[in-house]
Amino acid sequence: MFRWTLILFLVMSGICVQREKMGAKVLSDQKIQAIFSQAIENEELDVCITQEKTFALDAETADREARDYAELLLGLLQEAANKNGKILLSGNYSYLVNEKRDEVTYKFLIGPQNLREVTMIASEKQAYTLALKALKNRDYKTQFYTDESSFYEIFKMVLKQHPEYNYGVQVWNNTNGTFGFRQGSALSASSAKKYRQKADARANAIIKKIISPTMSRKEKMQAIHDYIVKNCAYDTGKINTKYDHSYTAYGCLVKKQAVCQGYAAAFNLLAGKAGIASIAATGTAGGGSHAWNYVKDGSNYVHVDCTWDDPVPDHGKKASVPHKYFYVRDVDLKKTHKWKRTEISQKYITYTALMM
Repeated sequence: MFRWTLILFLVMSGICVQREKMGAKVLSDQKIQAIFSQAIENEELDVCITQEKTFALDAETADREARDYAELLLGLLQEAANKNGKILLSGNYSYLVNEKRDEVTYKFLIGPQNLREVTMIASEKQAYTLALKALKNRDYKTQFYTDESSFYEIFKMVLKQHPEYNYGVQVWNNTNGTFGFRQGSALSASSAKKYRQKADARANAIIKKIISPTMSRKEKMQAIHDYIVKNCAYDTGKINTKYDHSYTAYGCLVKKQAVCQGYAAAFNLLAGKAGIASIAATGTAGGGSHAWNYVKDGSNYVHVDCTWDDPVPDHGKKASVPHKYFYVRDVDLKKTHKWKRTEISQKYITYTALMM
C-alpha cells in the first residue's frame, strides 16, 4: 500500500524520544502498536522503538535481518495509523543494531508528510451510505480508505445507481489505497453545480404540483411516472460523447429531452423528494444497454421504466400514458429486460432509504 525508504545511521538522534527505557527488553506487538498509536495521537514527528532481538554475528546478515523486522513494524505502524483515521504514505525509518547484535533501535518518521487523514470504511453498508452522502453533497475532498478492494467498486455502483447526482462526476483511486469522487473534465464544477441546482428547483416545483399527502406510495410513483412520460421526449439525436444533458435529470426535467439514463435520473430525484427509495437499474433491453428504476413500496420491490412507456415520436402532454412498464415485478420484467441480480438488489434500495 505504501512505498518505504530506508536510512541506516550509526548514532541515534538525540531528539527521538524513547517510550521505553534503554536496554534489553522484549516488547509485544500490542505494546509496540500502542506506542505508535500514542505518538500519532500526539501528532509527533517521529517515534523510537528499542527491541531486544537476537541477530546474526556478522554485520551484513544482522543488517538484513533488521530490515526484515522493520517490515513487520511498518505493518503495526500502518494498523495504528488506520485506527487513528490515517494511512501511512511512506515508511521512512532509520535503525541501529547494537554491537552485541542483541538489540535494535528504530526511528520512524510519522509527521504530516508521512501520514494522511482518511475516512475509514469497514462494511459494504457503510461504503454505500458514505458514497451516496458524498455524491449527494458534492463532497469531492474527502478521501476514503479500506482494506477491502470491493468497496471501491461500491462507489462506482452508487454513481450508476444515482445518476440524479451525476453531472460529469468520476470515481478516482490511488495506489496508496485511497479513493473518492471528483468532478471530471467534461464539465466545470461551477456548471455542474448550476445544472444540479436548476434540476433540483424544478423537481421541487413538480412535486409540489403533482403529489399530495393523501396519496399512497404507488399513486405517488404513478404521478411521477406519468409526469415524466408526458413532459419529456426521448432524445433520438446524435449523443455528444463528451458531455450531454440527455443523461441527466436536468435534461429530462428542464430541457425536457433525455435518454434512458436521464429518465431514470429524473425519476430518482422526484421519488426521493416524495419519500420513495429508488435506484437506477442498468442492464440490457431491446438489444442494447438500458436504464430504468428499481423502487421500494413498503415490502414490495418493483420496476418502473418510464422510457419504454414513452412513445417515439413523442405524443405530447394530452396523450394517454401507457403503464405496461410501471410497477412491474421481476418475473414479468425479465421477459424483456436483463440485469445482474447482484447489482440490482433490494439491499441497495434499503441503503438508499437510510439516506433519505
